[in-house]
Amino acid sequence: MIRKLVFLTGLLMLTGCTDGVLYQMKRANPYYRAQWQKDRELGTTFLERVDELELLAESLPTMEPTTQADWLSRLEKLIAKDPSPEMRAQAVRVIASVPSETTQRALNIASTDASEKVRLAACTAWSNLQGEAARDKLLTFANNANETTSVRQAALKSLAKFDEPEVRAALTEMLADRSPALQYQATRSLTELTGRDYGGDMQAWRDYMEGTDVPEPKKSIAESVRSGLGLLR
Repeated sequence: MIRKLVFLTGLLMLTGCTDGVLYQMKRANPYYRAQWQKDRELGTTFLERVDELELLAESLPTMEPTTQADWLSRLEKLIAKDPSPEMRAQAVRVIASVPSETTQRALNIASTDASEKVRLAACTAWSNLQGEAARDKLLTFANNANETTSVRQAALKSLAKFDEPEVRAALTEMLADRSPALQYQATRSLTELTGRDYGGDMQAWRDYMEGTDVPEPKKSIAESVRSGLGLLR
């Protein structure tokens, strides 16, 4: 374990092979296998770096404070400077396991990353971090009309972990958004927060959120079965 964590010190600062999702397709190609062997002779491959970060994720929360602070600093630098979006996103997921000022700085950096993949990771990380700063950052994501729909959806989903008046109000406002995807995610998050489910009936949702005791619609047999299966997952 110690040997691998020491090895990670060098891996975090290397670019390596950044194929990511193409790996399964390229693995069977002799040309790419030979190329990866050359990569290993020069340094490390992308997949090896991911493996090392996953190992770090397991160890980071229980490290001695000084050692932990050092690794948090390294992760912050990786998030800010690594050329691979997949590595930056992975580092965001790792650093979110330890609440700290360094973690918050790193997530602020990730929240403005040019890669959607990194910003999506940041949404999940903020929800895990919790706190006022996390809530405000997710609200900013959700209300940013210039942000991608995927990131705004991720932010709305993450906001379901914050049962606060500001969040309920923001989700209610999102029911009137022009995007059906955002409307739908707002209803799912409201269901998680309130325990009520009015489906896609936006008026019923608005009335309920304004204080009216709106009866929930009766579920069909198929819907009841689906709900039951969901609880078993």
